[in-house]
Amino acid sequence: PGTLGAARRRVLKRHRSPRWRGRRHHSLLTKSSAVTDGGGGGGSHTVHPPVWKSGGKTYITRTTKLSPTTSFQLTELQVCRICSGTVLNGTAVGQFCSESAGRIDGRCCWRNDTATDSERIIGLDLSNCSLTHVDDLQEASTAVIMDLSLNPIINMSDTAFQGFRKLNRMVLPQDTVCPGGNTSWEKMEVKEGNRFCEGQINMCNQTGHMSINCPENSLCAPFGPGFFECSCADRHHGYKCLREGQFPALQVFGPLAASTLVMSFLLWVTQRRKAKSL
Repeated sequence: PGTLGAARRRVLKRHRSPRWRGRRHHSLLTKSSAVTDGGGGGGSHTVHPPVWKSGGKTYITRTTKLSPTTSFQLTELQVCRICSGTVLNGTAVGQFCSESAGRIDGRCCWRNDTATDSERIIGLDLSNCSLTHVDDLQEASTAVIMDLSLNPIINMSDTAFQGFRKLNRMVLPQDTVCPGGNTSWEKMEVKEGNRFCEGQINMCNQTGHMSINCPENSLCAPFGPGFFECSCADRHHGYKCLREGQFPALQVFGPLAASTLVMSFLLWVTQRRKAKSL
């Protein structure tokens, strides 16, 4: 048995995979957003990463070379590859992208953000993508315009556009209601078989306070169609912004740090005694 085990170990060692050297590659598996029956598409044909489906969802696998300057913004590009095709110049997103001096990549329009010195999505065109459910498009939360027309949408989640503060225009199928309802948009109309939602309404009043829904000592800010968020005003914190003044960091973390040091010292002493006895 000993000889047989040694021979088996030699065989396994001989067939062990060699260690990778030189360039390293990383397979990035990212769940695509808001697609259950993905496919279809209009516009010119482009080559995209391999796509596979499981459990009613579409997944995209991409391989990219890692380097010290690799940008993790690649995960955001997956929303631009939900279906084949690219943004066409004659579409609403295409025209907006051209007027904004943006860059088209797949189904997205990108523009450089001067404030953060990085690119962000300002337009998303998912028209004619055979979408039946719209659940999560957070990768494009900076979009100003979005086109979901020519899709057999059955269900659109109420929170699908939560956080889309800059979204100002949407093109939807005629039978699909604008996110947030009538009170969330300045203008809504049905034209040429599509529903247009324009001018997202700020759910807070002009002063930024919303006493009915936000607690006292807090500020209200828009958070997408039909949504708002409450944040504590200056010098207020805690539950419902009821505490005033700076957060007592020293009083909270001081005793915690002291107790941690004492416990560490006691453990070190006890372990050292055991080591000496051995």
